[in-house]
Amino acid sequence: MSPYVLLGIAVIFEVFADSMMKLSNGFTRKAPIIGIVIGYIVAFYLIAQTLEQLPLGFAYAVWTGLGIALTAVVGTVFWHEGINAKKIVGLIAIIAGVVVLKMGV
Repeated sequence: MSPYVLLGIAVIFEVFADSMMKLSNGFTRKAPIIGIVIGYIVAFYLIAQTLEQLPLGFAYAVWTGLGIALTAVVGTVFWHEGINAKKIVGLIAIIAGVVVLKMGV
């Protein structure tokens, strides 16, 4: 499988784990904790697989950058967390940075 596909799936599992952390209510609810553990295990496994074919700096920047951006979107859509111009500019900057990194690979 393409390392880029694996990287994308790793991002999705990281965002899933982050979302489960929100649902765990400070680790007081047990069911979401299972999602956190599974999400992070799969995400770390997949990022490790991508590092066999992609440079560390690029793969890690994409994983964390897109993870941050998608987590912010999930927070806005599902938990109605506030969105403002500064947040949008920050997310655009993250995505632009990932695009620039991709051009260098």
